[in-house]
Amino acid sequence: MLVQYAVENYKSIKDEIVINFAAGKKYQDSKWVAANDKIPVPLYKCIGLIGPNASGKSNILLSLNFAFRFILNTIQRKDSSKIAVERFAFEENGEEKPASFEFIFYQNDIKYAYGFSVNSKEVVEEYLLGYFSAKPKTLFERSEGHHYEFKGNDIKIQKEIAQKTNANRLYMPVAAEWGYAPLKEVYEWFEFRSRQYVSFSVSHMISEIIKEEEKKKIFIAQLQKADFNIKDIYIKNKKFSQGSYDFVKKFVSELIGETDMLSLIPDSKPIICLVHENAAGENFDIELTEDSAGTESIVENIAEFLYLSESGGLMLEDELGKSYHTKLTQHFLQMFQSLELNPGNLQLLFATHNTKVLNMLNPDQVYLIDKEETGNTVAKLLDDYVIRENDNIELGYLKGRYGGIPYMQG
Repeated sequence: MLVQYAVENYKSIKDEIVINFAAGKKYQDSKWVAANDKIPVPLYKCIGLIGPNASGKSNILLSLNFAFRFILNTIQRKDSSKIAVERFAFEENGEEKPASFEFIFYQNDIKYAYGFSVNSKEVVEEYLLGYFSAKPKTLFERSEGHHYEFKGNDIKIQKEIAQKTNANRLYMPVAAEWGYAPLKEVYEWFEFRSRQYVSFSVSHMISEIIKEEEKKKIFIAQLQKADFNIKDIYIKNKKFSQGSYDFVKKFVSELIGETDMLSLIPDSKPIICLVHENAAGENFDIELTEDSAGTESIVENIAEFLYLSESGGLMLEDELGKSYHTKLTQHFLQMFQSLELNPGNLQLLFATHNTKVLNMLNPDQVYLIDKEETGNTVAKLLDDYVIRENDNIELGYLKGRYGGIPYMQG
C-alpha cells in the first residue's frame, strides 16, 4: 500500500508537496483505515484534495501519472528521447532545477522508499531504500546522472546493469527487466498499482466484471443503491462504418508504415449499454455515452472500483463528483470503507470542488490546495488547524477559517 507520495518542481508545484496516507493516532480506529495486520502503520484508503479552480489539485494527480508512466515506460525509451517533464513554469530558474518524485510504500510487507529526479535530458538522481529492519538499508543510490553506489550483495551484477542504463532511463525498472529479483519486486508494485491506467479501458473493466454473475449482481446493486433505476448492464460490439474503418487503416499505415499491422485493427468497438426501467415498469436500453453525464461518471467510477478492489491498488480521480449529486459522492466514498466490497484495501487519491466532502472525511484525510501569488501550489493538511469537536468544518472553510481560497474563481 502507498504510505506517502512527494513531488517537487512539477508544473505549478515549486516547493515539495507531501501527501501522507498514514492515519493520525486519534483516527486509527476509523472505518477509513485499511484493515491489514501485516502493515504496522495505519493507512487511509481515501485522501481528498480540496480547493478552487486553478489551485493545482489536478497537477498533483498529473505528477503521479507522469511518475508512473516514466517508470513503466523506461524500457521502451530511445537513447535520444527527451524527457517530457514540465517543471515549475513561474520562476526564471524553474526549468533548471529537476522535477522530483518520491514514493514510500509497502510491498510484500516490506517498506520501501523510492525516488528520482529528472530534467528534460536525463535522470539526475535515483535511490531505493528498504526497511528490512528498523534501520533503512540503501539498495542503490544514483547521483549526477551516472554515478552509482551499491551496498551489500550482487554489486558486480548491479554495476553491469548500471552500464546498460542510459542517461534518460531509470535504473530500477531496467534492473527489473534484466531479472534482478530484489528490484523486480519493487517494480511490480508500480506495475500493479497503476495497471488500470496502462492497460485497460472502462469497457474492458466492465466486461470483466459482468463475466462473473456474483460481481455483476454487486455492480448493479451498488448502482441501484446510488438511486439509479438500472436493471441490467451489457456490452455489445458496434461495427465501424466502412468509411471510418478505411480512414483508420490509412492513417495507421501512413503513421507506422507497417501494412502487416493493419490486420490487427478491430473493425468494431465495444459499447456499454444500460437497461433502465421506466415509470410504467417497462425496460428500455440506452448506450452509456447517451445517458446523463452523472450516470456515465458514476458507472465508470463504480466499475473501476469493483475491478480493482478485490486485489487492491491505487485509484486516482480528478474532479470526483463533478457530474453527480453529493449523496452519490458519499455513497462512492463509503464503498472504500466496506470490508466486503473492498477486501484488497484499494486506495483512492481524489480531487474535488465539493466542500461537502469536508464533513465526510477525517481532518487528516483532507489536504486544502491553494496557489500563492507566485503561482506556486501549496497543500495544507486540514488537521493542522485547530478544529473543535462540534465545528462545522465545511462552513469554516467557506468562511476562510482554514486559509485557502474558499470559492471557485468565476
